[in-house]
Amino acid sequence: MSTTARELRAPARPGKGTAAPGGAGRLGSRFAYSFGLLIVLLVLWQAATALNPSPFFPTPLKIGTHAWKMFFGAKDGALLTDAMAEHTLQTLGRVLLAFVLGSVAGILLGTATGLYRVLRDATDPVVEFLRSVPATATLPLFIVLLGGEDSMRVAFIAYGISWYVLINTANGVGAIHPTQLAMGKAFRLSKWRTLTGIILPAALPKIFAGLRLALTGALMFAIVSEFMLATNGIGFQLIQSQARFQILDMWAWMLLLAVLGLLLNSVLEAIEHRLLAWHRLARS
Repeated sequence: MSTTARELRAPARPGKGTAAPGGAGRLGSRFAYSFGLLIVLLVLWQAATALNPSPFFPTPLKIGTHAWKMFFGAKDGALLTDAMAEHTLQTLGRVLLAFVLGSVAGILLGTATGLYRVLRDATDPVVEFLRSVPATATLPLFIVLLGGEDSMRVAFIAYGISWYVLINTANGVGAIHPTQLAMGKAFRLSKWRTLTGIILPAALPKIFAGLRLALTGALMFAIVSEFMLATNGIGFQLIQSQARFQILDMWAWMLLLAVLGLLLNSVLEAIEHRLLAWHRLARS
């Protein structure tokens, strides 16, 4: 084959200084796919509230401007205002601590019930009975037992989210294919190595599904727990704003909650993406 023929058949490669064709287009398409609907809804909301003003439904532009001044407009030159630093950090601390405690408890109990059929059969009626009671309905019980301190709120949040992790972990561990366990026996792996090297990695997709639900639930339970007997936190500020008819403040705190939830889920999604890279490659 001649040199000319090889040059004609060889695929063109972009140089080092040039971007791959279509890269910017793919990035734009991905952005439009992810945020297009949200942008359309915000534009419709802006138009509807601008044409029909209501004190209860401000425009998104007015909410965003007010929220920025509330949270980042400190007069002393600080980056965060007192409202942002005090109340948001209090809620975020409770959420993260309770998320860790509830997730660890759910993974441990879910792994045990998933591994041992006898234990699963014995605890299944209790689990089904307790998880059928909405976690928010148990808040008065936690207040009676633990009072109105932060320990009560952390315990309440951890209890509420542990069910998501427990059930998903138990399902993931219980669904391990016998062939995988037989492979561990063939290599004469210890029970610990089998658990950490075969069972838990195979159950990780289900575990992370539970963790993502738990993280969203943790933020929700934190807000609910701050509605009662609280002196700080986003939930406390929400209920105070509503009672004082400070509508813009109420919307600003709700906007902050949405942003916090998005950021927390993005961080967990990035961790999941890193740890489950092998899972995506196995399915592709």
